[in-house]
Amino acid sequence: MPIKDYAEMVERVQRALGRGFAEEPWMLNMPGRSIACKIDHLHYLAVMPAFVDQLGRMAGMFPDQVSECLVRTGNFITRSPDRQPEVSLTVGWGGRPVTIRAAFVDADFIDRAVRTYGGLAMPLHLSDLRISVADRERVEAFFEGKTPPQALVYF
Repeated sequence: MPIKDYAEMVERVQRALGRGFAEEPWMLNMPGRSIACKIDHLHYLAVMPAFVDQLGRMAGMFPDQVSECLVRTGNFITRSPDRQPEVSLTVGWGGRPVTIRAAFVDADFIDRAVRTYGGLAMPLHLSDLRISVADRERVEAFFEGKTPPQALVYF
């Protein structure tokens, strides 16, 4: 059985994401419409499973392959020992709060994709998406041993 080349897989996913963003800029940073929104300078919050489904379609991969690739390369934030990236969170962006399944994505992964393959000169700005302050303890526990999102991500 051949060893998986995660560097090649992550490059393929980044290329697909950047090119997809160039064609459809609304796919990132528009709460309620996008598959991922930048919440602070280190993290994007991705809507699951839409994020891996869309990336899989664009990269010609199965969603579980995309998820495994992002987990194994550290681009999905996970908690030991199960390395499950998904968490249920209540989010809002000016309207009524909604509860979603989400994953935290390393901002460098998405920012590099949109700069390198999406034609942007600089990373995306922060979106209006915020996480409920009631979920803050759960988020900080999820990030145990890692840098958690900044206080500005909560409403």
